[in-house]
Amino acid sequence: MLNVKDRTLWIINHYAGGPGRHENFARELTARGWRVRLFATSFLHNFFLEQRDYKPECSHLIEELRGVDRVWIRTPPYRDNGMSRLLNHFAFAWRVTRLGFKLDPPGAIIGSSAHLLTGIAAYCLAKKHRVPFIFEIRDIWPQSLVDIGAIRGLSPMAVGMAALEKFLCRKARLIISALPGGEEHVASMGIDGCKVVYIPNGVDLAWYDICARENGLTPDQAALFHNIKGCMVFTYAGAHGYANGLETVIKAAGILDQSGVDGIHILMVGDGPCKSGLVKMAREQGLTNITFLDALEKDDVPVILNNTDVCLFHLRNSKAYRYGLSSNKLFDYMAAARPVIAAVDIPPAPGFARFGLHISSDDPAALARAMLQMAVKPPDAREGMGQCAREYVERFHDVPVLVNKLAEVLENL
Repeated sequence: MLNVKDRTLWIINHYAGGPGRHENFARELTARGWRVRLFATSFLHNFFLEQRDYKPECSHLIEELRGVDRVWIRTPPYRDNGMSRLLNHFAFAWRVTRLGFKLDPPGAIIGSSAHLLTGIAAYCLAKKHRVPFIFEIRDIWPQSLVDIGAIRGLSPMAVGMAALEKFLCRKARLIISALPGGEEHVASMGIDGCKVVYIPNGVDLAWYDICARENGLTPDQAALFHNIKGCMVFTYAGAHGYANGLETVIKAAGILDQSGVDGIHILMVGDGPCKSGLVKMAREQGLTNITFLDALEKDDVPVILNNTDVCLFHLRNSKAYRYGLSSNKLFDYMAAARPVIAAVDIPPAPGFARFGLHISSDDPAALARAMLQMAVKPPDAREGMGQCAREYVERFHDVPVLVNKLAEVLENL
């Protein structure tokens, strides 16, 4: 048994620029006496926004933020999924590796996907410092890209990425999967699935409850909820991207409108590359039963959900979810103790019927029917669903519960 030296850990995740899984894990481990450094780019994906000011010759910044020792890596900006984004990936991997060579070694290093170059950087640093390399799979690359049609399955890029993924899984001392089917995926590559541990996404319920209790609606938000008072509010809060398939929600709103249904209002909260098209689609149909809100700071989302009756979860039909789901958005919804309509082709959680309604994705008519079904349920029935959802995340997806498992596997590498 090899204990992690001095309980020190590096977590390298290109996209951990804001609050989320790894900031929560780092903060919880730090509170338990660990020394954790979280490496991420300061350029926010989807918002295409640089968060930090760097001096011309500087490629990184180190600071403590929200109780976490953060290392920001400067990367080139981009506006789409073309070569400029790929350059951003290479720059992150190169700069985090170059910096990590100069720092005092940790006891272990976690390299987290989405993209695999982060895993390569973590592997190189672990080899340099002679410490365990842990590969975390949050998105299955390249298969997810193939499944959504972003790249061809036999293209040089897909073949190269598949070889790189297999290399990282072979070299890792431990593989963490955020997806329930991660062991099956690793075994399909001919690699022992026994070194896979399932640690799903979750929510920091203590943080969530503080935000829900202490934060308030802005004047504009208060005016909105005043104007739709008496309506049942269905809220989608999250990214407006291709994978979310949110045109289905707009079409469902259109069906309700054409059917003369009153008393249902849909809130679309967030941003992303598809948002402008969705706004245009709703405007062209003259829909008054749907409102778009800008993306919010994560601390402000609980306030909106507190003023919501039912939460909406939708993902475009895709083979990308064959190994299961682990959606932060879903767990935020469940933390709010609200029932959920989940429009996705696989059940998003065991026993989901206790928490809400599960329907197939990409079906506007089914979504419209589900909203009507929720609207006619007695209030105590919806409240019971919400309480079951909250109890589920308390038991299985609260951050301290997840970190218990992470700390255990780290200490027994």
